[in-house]
Amino acid sequence: MKKFIGVLILAMGFSGAAQASYVSYDLSGSTGSRDGESYSEIHLGLNYYPVNWFNWRNSIFTQFGSQINTVYGLDTAGLFNYEMYNSSRTLGIELYAGPGLRFASENSNAAFGVAGITFGLGGLRIGGGVQQFQYFEDRKDKNDFTLNKSETQYFITLSGGGSF
Repeated sequence: MKKFIGVLILAMGFSGAAQASYVSYDLSGSTGSRDGESYSEIHLGLNYYPVNWFNWRNSIFTQFGSQINTVYGLDTAGLFNYEMYNSSRTLGIELYAGPGLRFASENSNAAFGVAGITFGLGGLRIGGGVQQFQYFEDRKDKNDFTLNKSETQYFITLSGGGSF
């Protein structure tokens, strides 16, 4: 059994070593709802893929809406992903999920979990998903109502970007 585990670890190490890491960037816009109020978000993201199934994503963002206070900050997340693209990466699908942290204004620092699906066509990506936040502090909306510390956001995303 020890030999089997050793061979398995060695094989995984070689398969990981054969995959080249890369960095990509994207600009995305999304819309969703939270506590019954609609919002929009804009993200400028930087994605580091040390292996093809893991993305360390960092994005600066702003969130705004008619009934919510404008929030801006940084989201950082470790996303496990599975993708199926053609060889030229012009057509495909990607599934992702993972934990993250939000460092934001308006007492909106939070831990979160996110999961979603993205469809790729050329340089354009469209997708959707769900994000569950657990805020560390009390927050208020524009009407001075206290918001829940736990929040689920459903979103639709349209994005484009590149890699280097």
